[in-house]
Amino acid sequence: MPVRKFRSIEEAKARRRWLDTGDPAIARKMRYLWQMASAFGPLCIPRGVRKYRSIEESNADRDQWETERIHLWRQMREKLQ
Repeated sequence: MPVRKFRSIEEAKARRRWLDTGDPAIARKMRYLWQMASAFGPLCIPRGVRKYRSIEESNADRDQWETERIHLWRQMREKLQ
């Protein structure tokens, strides 16, 4: 998520991307986000607390489940195309 800096409140309000209450685009955007989220499934971040003997062991474990998740996402994306 990018960080944006503004010089004043007025400048921030002018760039706001919120939709007004009752805007029909809200439902459309929510449907799109739910479809995208359901296509990729749950986050698959390991639950619980894990103990490691070293930072290298911790990094290796994280790299393994991240790699598995990326592989799963790529498979899902190929199916959607």
